[in-house]
Amino acid sequence: MKKIFFTLLLTCFTVLSTFAFGVESTMNTVMNSWQGCHIDKVINRWGYPTEERNVAGHKLYVWKTERVESSSGYSETKEHKDKKGNTYYTTENYGGGTEVYRTERILEVNENNIVIKGQYSGNDLPFTFMGKAKDWLNPEYNIPR
Repeated sequence: MKKIFFTLLLTCFTVLSTFAFGVESTMNTVMNSWQGCHIDKVINRWGYPTEERNVAGHKLYVWKTERVESSSGYSETKEHKDKKGNTYYTTENYGGGTEVYRTERILEVNENNIVIKGQYSGNDLPFTFMGKAKDWLNPEYNIPR
């Protein structure tokens, strides 16, 4: 039994760490693909930034996304009788709720508006070059193999 539990635990850890490494690797590649490019090229691909920031002499462009997913769950009503024979009902709610998924991509540019570095954060980041990561990647960038 211990051997099965240990194997299952090791498998879960491996899958989660692979996923985390995939996100980091994918997003680092996306952000690095724009280094050396003029910010207008990024805007043509990503659309207008959500905001611009100037922090301690650094010019930053910020793209934020947010999506909300809701699920309804379900309710279950049960009939009960007390010791005197009276009927009463209880309702239990299961599942449901709302999850908010966010991303933030930040590119820093130099005085010539050339991208010099980038960073990212959020809980809705891609871990493969499909979907949004493919859309965010500089189309002229060759992914190292």
